[in-house]
Amino acid sequence: MLLLAAVFRLWQIAELPPALHSDEAFHLLYSQTIATGQSFPAYLTGNNGNEPLFAYLSAITLLILGPVTWVGRLTAAWVGVIGVAATIRLGDEMFPRRGVGWLAGAALATLWWNVIFSRFGSQPILAATAAAACMAALWRGARTGSRWAFALAGVALGLGLDGYVAFRLFSLVPLAGGLALVLSQPARRRALLAGAAIAGASTLLVYSPLAVFFAQNPEWFLTRYGETTVLNSGRAGLKLLADNGLKTLGMLVLRGDQEWRHNLPGRPALDAVQAYFGAVGAVVLAGRWRQPEALAITAWLVVGLSPSVVTNPSPHFGRTTMVTPALALLVGLGLSAAWRLAQGWRPWQALIVLASVLSVALTANTYFGVWAHSGALWASFETEELDFGRALQAAPQNARLIEPYAPHNPYTTEYVTGRPVFGGVEAYNADHCLLLPTPATEPAALGLYLHAGRPLLLDLQRAYPTGTWRVSPALKDSQPYLGVFQIPVGQQPLTTVAVTRSADFAGLVRLQGYDLSPAAPHPSDTLSLHTLWQIEDISPTAYKLFAHLLGAPKADGSTVYAQHDGEPCDDSYATTSWTVGDLLAADLTLALPADLAPGAYTVQIGWYDSASGTRATVSGDEGPHANDAVQLQQVVVAQP
Repeated sequence: MLLLAAVFRLWQIAELPPALHSDEAFHLLYSQTIATGQSFPAYLTGNNGNEPLFAYLSAITLLILGPVTWVGRLTAAWVGVIGVAATIRLGDEMFPRRGVGWLAGAALATLWWNVIFSRFGSQPILAATAAAACMAALWRGARTGSRWAFALAGVALGLGLDGYVAFRLFSLVPLAGGLALVLSQPARRRALLAGAAIAGASTLLVYSPLAVFFAQNPEWFLTRYGETTVLNSGRAGLKLLADNGLKTLGMLVLRGDQEWRHNLPGRPALDAVQAYFGAVGAVVLAGRWRQPEALAITAWLVVGLSPSVVTNPSPHFGRTTMVTPALALLVGLGLSAAWRLAQGWRPWQALIVLASVLSVALTANTYFGVWAHSGALWASFETEELDFGRALQAAPQNARLIEPYAPHNPYTTEYVTGRPVFGGVEAYNADHCLLLPTPATEPAALGLYLHAGRPLLLDLQRAYPTGTWRVSPALKDSQPYLGVFQIPVGQQPLTTVAVTRSADFAGLVRLQGYDLSPAAPHPSDTLSLHTLWQIEDISPTAYKLFAHLLGAPKADGSTVYAQHDGEPCDDSYATTSWTVGDLLAADLTLALPADLAPGAYTVQIGWYDSASGTRATVSGDEGPHANDAVQLQQVVVAQP
């Protein structure tokens, strides 16, 4: 059984998919700092906050294998295998001498839901394994009186709490199961309570570093809950909870998680065979409703599914992984009951075996056949981020690295390139501007995404005729639009503007010229202003660039009829960190009101301190300027 689980999990690591999701890369970055001894965090405050256990486990794998992209996935795979072993033990402890443990282990090893998260290098699989281990140790302690078993139950519970935020709710399950055990065995009440005390002490011991962190930083304790929960008051909140409840129940047999990383979108969590034997197991469990096992598994099902009920989006496989061993127990219990009923009826036994094999084959085909070959999977796992990191590695050593399209999720790029290299990357959004570096003694390399928007490569080739475009050999055929544009040492950019204008703004930046179109706009038109700037200094606080369309005073006294206001490059390139000497071509737009009266208006631009509102003083300008703003030219708005 464990071999079957290992095959499913280890085969998938090398094959699926050839990318690295940012959540996986995030944990690997922390794993690097742990493995190298740079820091040992009690909590991961990046990426909206995460429990640290997975990063520590991955650090061990990282020390063995080095910084390969599938370090986290191998960690998740082994955690999943341990979860199968714990489920086998749990089934044998709860339902001894019935084969439920091995059948439940087989069900979990091939359960699509569990397989998916046993190959995703992030936290959710920890919840399933910790849940199974906690309950298996608790039931063994209750059966044998072993204090070590109770201590192990507490350790597993503590590790689960250190592993995944949704697991906090699982604490209710051993509490309910322990209470059922105490009530069902009054003669052993004192021993069971002593065991519970041992388990509780073990939990607190393992969880104490994280508990201390939350005590010192209480705002982080509810950060994830605040971002995802839908516990709103009133009728709307109750309706949303009811809808999520129906979706969560429906995800088991009707319509599952829609996220490609978690599922083949819409595929139910259980296939027809698993659902049938799970239903049989539920009937068997209902017949034993007075037994503590029935109460514990029922509580487990309710608590395990509840995160999908109280959060959005719903249904959500990731937040409910802790319920998978309980579902596997139901399937195992149903298979055991069906096999007992079929004793002596070989055709029925053969049918049970055939159905089980069919279920395994269906999971394998869905995983390795359908899901693995979908183009949407490549996008969901952010293949471009991985390939972009590889493209950056093609840049010359010691080159200045500039990224004109900042990665949406930079963790993957950072892990692939290495933190020292990535830390030196200057990123900005090139949709509304173009940074033109002026290298002196070292080359500059611009890592590019080429897409249907701004013709960025053409702009760079015009500015630097001797520049070279390089694509990593590994990407040449698959993704030729990801690469590096290298600017030779000492190459100055070639630029042209329709109107030359020189004006200095407080020694921070100097206007070189501009283009303005159309010359005779109409109301509702958009004025496009292309400006060219020489960066002269870095500012202690962020400055914003403004552009105004001025006219006769309005009824409220204002002379501004249209305006643009923001930090350079659509608020992505702060003046506090830009590079002295570079040229910056910034595109601004002014949307003209529909009721703008025809006549002459003036366009002016300037800079101001975003903290104080003080404008940068204008000097060295031979053209018209006033109130520390440069008047560029008049435009005549025509009749509609």
